[in-house]
Amino acid sequence: MKRILKFKVEGQTMQKDGDFSGLVRGSVGYLSAQFNFSSEWNGCKIAASFWANGKEYAVMLRHGMCEIPPEVLMHSRFYVQCTGMKQGFLIKTNKTLIRQD
Repeated sequence: MKRILKFKVEGQTMQKDGDFSGLVRGSVGYLSAQFNFSSEWNGCKIAASFWANGKEYAVMLRHGMCEIPPEVLMHSRFYVQCTGMKQGFLIKTNKTLIRQD
C-alpha cells in the first residue's frame, strides 16, 4: 500500500494536511502527493514541482494527485510547489519543506 502525503492549497498558500512523520529517504514508488485546491485553481492545468539540491522535478497532476519523483526521495529534505495555468492566468504556491530521516 502506498503512503499519500496530503496538502491543502488556499490561493497561493500551500500547507501540509495530516501526518508527515516517519518519512524515510530512499523509498521509490511508495510516496504519492494529493492536493486539495481552493476555487482560484478551477480550470487550471496544474503541475507539482519537487525541489532537491536546487533542481526542479515537475509532474503534471491527475485528479489532484501524482507520484513523488524518486530523484527527490534520496534526500533528507525536499520542497513542494504547485503551478496552475489557464488562458491568461498563472498562479503559484509557496514552497513547502518536507523532511525525511
